[in-house]
Amino acid sequence: MPIVKLYANLRKIAGTKELLITGFTVREVLRGLVEQNPLLGKVILEGENLRPHIVITLNGHNVVDMDVNVNEQDVVAIFPPIAGG
Repeated sequence: MPIVKLYANLRKIAGTKELLITGFTVREVLRGLVEQNPLLGKVILEGENLRPHIVITLNGHNVVDMDVNVNEQDVVAIFPPIAGG
């Protein structure tokens, strides 16, 4: 199963920094994540789409296509918007 790593306030919402989620694409992994933790879905998704400024990476590379395949060794990281100065 791919590892999903959560950052910043997403960790607080989920109560953990990483989870193992079943899925063959990034989209399926996100669905599984939201099924396990619906509160995360409210923060990262608008309907079926990502909220603006949510960044998802697959093995350190930005995900543009949510239907890209993932395998058991992959790491999907989700970053919320970050403000700073």
